[in-house]
Amino acid sequence: MSQLKLPTASMNTLSACALHTPSLTLQTSPDGVLALIDNQTGQRVIQTPAPGLFAPELDGARGELCFTRAAQAGPERLELHFQRAGLESFSVLIEARPGEDAFEFSCRFRTRAATQLNAIEFFPRGTALDCYDVINYRNRHHTPATWPELLAESGPGFKTDTYSTDWQFAPHPTLLLFRKIRFLFCLTAFELPRAYGMYLEVAEKKVQRWHLDYGDQPHGQPLAAGEEFVSPRFRFFSRHDTTVERMLDVFARMLIEGGQIQNPTHKAREAWWREPVYCTWIDQVYLSRTVVPVELKDQANVDAAAPKSVTILTEQFVRDAVKVIQREKLPFRTILIDAGWAVGTGQYEPHPERFPNMRGLVDELHAQGFKVVVWWSWAEIWKDVEVTPTELAGGGKLNRHGARTRDYSLPATQEYLRKLFHFLFSSDPGCCDLDGVKTDFLADKVHPESPPADPAWRGEENYFVQLSRLFYTELKRHKPDGIHVGCAGHFWLAEYIDINRTFDVAGTNYLQHEERARMLRHTTPGCPVAYDLPNFVENLERTLLSAHECGASYQVGNVLRTARNQFTAPEVPSADYYAALRRLLPFQRC
Repeated sequence: MSQLKLPTASMNTLSACALHTPSLTLQTSPDGVLALIDNQTGQRVIQTPAPGLFAPELDGARGELCFTRAAQAGPERLELHFQRAGLESFSVLIEARPGEDAFEFSCRFRTRAATQLNAIEFFPRGTALDCYDVINYRNRHHTPATWPELLAESGPGFKTDTYSTDWQFAPHPTLLLFRKIRFLFCLTAFELPRAYGMYLEVAEKKVQRWHLDYGDQPHGQPLAAGEEFVSPRFRFFSRHDTTVERMLDVFARMLIEGGQIQNPTHKAREAWWREPVYCTWIDQVYLSRTVVPVELKDQANVDAAAPKSVTILTEQFVRDAVKVIQREKLPFRTILIDAGWAVGTGQYEPHPERFPNMRGLVDELHAQGFKVVVWWSWAEIWKDVEVTPTELAGGGKLNRHGARTRDYSLPATQEYLRKLFHFLFSSDPGCCDLDGVKTDFLADKVHPESPPADPAWRGEENYFVQLSRLFYTELKRHKPDGIHVGCAGHFWLAEYIDINRTFDVAGTNYLQHEERARMLRHTTPGCPVAYDLPNFVENLERTLLSAHECGASYQVGNVLRTARNQFTAPEVPSADYYAALRRLLPFQRC
């Protein structure tokens, strides 16, 4: 771990000083200790054994820091200066922001020679972390819990990170919350990092390692000789008598007021975005008798053979579902055509046999009063699909999952995307005139060992934001009211998601939808939520009422076949099923 060397002659250069916000105080002492103190209780929530904050790991080595001096510029600003081999300078800036009731941390350094940045360690090893549990706000299957139990006080401790290897909502914000009975404190990025997740390891209430990952050697962020690196700003704040969700709302307000993200009240939202949606997927699964793996990682398919749940989808399949919707007077006017409409995942041309006349089908549905949305995964490419080599990351280098990926930072790939979205969403002759897109299978796709050609796109969260802005702009260019159905709990992505779905729930536990909806609402401010495609109808009525109570809309995946639970075979839906949809789904309309 990073070592801090404090020569005797320099010990007195870190004089006792203090910075204050309404909730927290930062104290330094001549013996090198920094402490963050909760003002209401007087408890030290974080205490470092030495002032080695935001220490860089370069070329795979953590190196030795030597503290040189501290400079306090008034009551709200403290600079810590260090020496480290290979660097001309290294300093850490800490600012108290009383008006926002937060501390802001950042670092900067200048290189002597070309090097790679592999990590930034927030606090040195042995830092005391005085909390009872740590909250990494992300979801798991099979449980309503939206964060795992990470107990800081237990002897074995834990490891956690914000990288999207859980294969559900992606990307996760660089944010961790710490809880101690009646108050919570938070460390989070106030600017988008060009990194690949925040990692924390704790044992016996002490930090073993807490860092921002820029990629292991030799895949770190390249820095030229003499280049100055400036880290993202990080916010540290505390609140009493509050909840996890309110803490996230506090941070969202900081971002909005700081101009980091768009104020959600400034975004126009179409009423039809929140209406009930029929998606073909569960019907595809049931009619094809396909057993779909529960975990999304297991569902990712890069093999040459498309699963039956994909190949069963045809224009006639869509027409059959629409006939049922019309016959049963079901309250859908958006048809979401899921995976299977294209030649293959990554080759987004209508399948010549299953969808020989996509524009004709869309015109037909438009004439009947429907909107038409299609499934799309910018991140997945099957092995057998045709892709122009100049669009591929690393010239076609396989990623850690053995798949090719497009590099959307390349001008050639951006031109491909523009042409694709013109074809899909324009009403011009020869185009499809579709009304929106559902994104899917995005987690664990942006890796440091497959860096983008444009360094400005580097980092998991940053890449998502750059790409989302690009495709969202192209969608709106052709369809100003077009919809992006997304699946991410991320503050910076709220501007580019029109409705956020709660992702697949494998069983009949609707509480998973409730908790995921809560998570999405507070991490993607202002973005409405939709309950997503329950597989089974056992708790249908209670699930629909839950969506209503949560202020969420609802996406139904089946009108052709239903199954009561995982122990029953699919069958033709009953009259009671259709009646329940008619009775309860109108609640979801805006």
